[in-house]
Amino acid sequence: EKLEYVEGTGFRVFSTSGVPKTVAVPQGASYVANQINVVSLASDVTNATTVIADVTGLSFAVVAGQVFWFRFVIWYSSPATTTGSRWAINGPGSPTYLAVRVQTPLIATANSTDATSENYVVAYDTPTTANTASPSNSTSGAIATMEGYIQPSADGTVIARFASEVGASAIVAKAGSHCEWMRTL
Repeated sequence: EKLEYVEGTGFRVFSTSGVPKTVAVPQGASYVANQINVVSLASDVTNATTVIADVTGLSFAVVAGQVFWFRFVIWYSSPATTTGSRWAINGPGSPTYLAVRVQTPLIATANSTDATSENYVVAYDTPTTANTASPSNSTSGAIATMEGYIQPSADGTVIARFASEVGASAIVAKAGSHCEWMRTL
């Protein structure tokens, strides 16, 4: 392992594989500004309903009044190209500011650049409907991304959420999916 100090940023600890180690910061504590933190999903999380649910383990703590940038990159599987998915975030209270771009595959064609994009989503659990297809490689994996900024009005946790377009047709957020975030102000 390696310990590194950068003036203005502070100390960081790296694992033997060179990956920065992170720790959970208790609610109410302040993050160091401009330092990227990462959390990875340790095990698969499944939702076989059309009801939006947390991707348990893919979240980060926020502090009221501070501004955070985040990016969720979620590797997921779908049982069929005819089963779409819905991806969103949830967090504490009503945020003072929230802007999120949500991107998921739009059509059932592998290697396609077509994606549904809900730019500048300004409310939790948005979009409110799922896309209607998954790429043809969806049984081995597709990718959903959500990136944006939040200024929460209360301390709490920002978490990724998901649902299947079709009831009893499981969408699986795969282990190794991750979230990067940092306090910008």
